[in-house]
Amino acid sequence: MTWVWLLVLTALALGLGYAPMNERLKALLRVCTILAKILVIAAVFMHLRYERLNLILITFAPLILAVILFSFTFPETFGSATHLIRVR
Repeated sequence: MTWVWLLVLTALALGLGYAPMNERLKALLRVCTILAKILVIAAVFMHLRYERLNLILITFAPLILAVILFSFTFPETFGSATHLIRVR
């Protein structure tokens, strides 16, 4: 039954690529479908569905840390470029 969920989420992500909608909304929805696929794979193949909460939190702690570190560096992309690559 796991492969059905993964197939549906993959088809949804692929369909979102061709949908005529705002690019930011499209990117957000695709990231959400990818995170849902990650959770399905972690729950089934890593057997986290049957584990205690402590092991689950230890498993997802690097993901939480990556989101925090990304949030620190992401605002720097809104400013002007500090270096330019010129092709001659």
